[in-house]
Amino acid sequence: MKSIDASREGFSGRFDWCRDSMVKSYFEGIYGTAMAGGSWAAVRAGDFLYCAGQPEDISELCGYIKTQMDGNAVIVPEQAEGWLAALNGEGLPFKPISRFHTRLPEGGFDIQALNRMTESVSGCGCLRLVQAGETEYPLLRDCPWENSFVAHFNGMEDFLKNGLACCLYVGDELASATSTYGYYSGGYEIQIATAPKFRRRGYAQITGAAFLLETLRRGKIPHWDAAHAGSQRLAARLGFIPDGEYTALAFKEH
Repeated sequence: MKSIDASREGFSGRFDWCRDSMVKSYFEGIYGTAMAGGSWAAVRAGDFLYCAGQPEDISELCGYIKTQMDGNAVIVPEQAEGWLAALNGEGLPFKPISRFHTRLPEGGFDIQALNRMTESVSGCGCLRLVQAGETEYPLLRDCPWENSFVAHFNGMEDFLKNGLACCLYVGDELASATSTYGYYSGGYEIQIATAPKFRRRGYAQITGAAFLLETLRRGKIPHWDAAHAGSQRLAARLGFIPDGEYTALAFKEH
């Protein structure tokens, strides 16, 4: 296995099948790392490992998953069945999971509807919706119920320059946020989460709407890869179009 970051342009075509914006980020030299064997190549971005080609002689890659990814890997393979068998054969207890693609609405997002969602905050004095700045960054970085709000940036300066987050407070407590999981020159990958005690109140929809409005104002493309059916439903309420299910691989303990 070898690192191939220095020659990323030479193997970008091996990932033409992959729709994830984090792969675009890697090939623009922004975030992530890559490695390759004789018949395969892999791009790592955060907890995700995108695997192209045939999974032959992957023992070193499996060692990397064990030692460097701490059991948190979600593998997005070009061919799920073959990669699942190969990983299991190396003693890694992966299982198939369903994730869901979304796409942008053909006629564009309904800006009036998104504005109505954010304006609902004004009717409740205990709620406060803000775009993240220096005050919010440490709260997002150290959030006890979500560890990916700003994890893929090199500190506050990088995040404030290249990322975005919209935060909803209940009183003085951070209740929900939608942030940039990662970015590339043309868009943002969305990360959205709500504190357990504040779920099922529509707060994620509010922060998601605010995030989309600012993303569109900046001329960026929003990307939403749904980890489960509930995430897909929220994306649809905000205007994304469901665009098919796909198979990823995750540790059985998850």
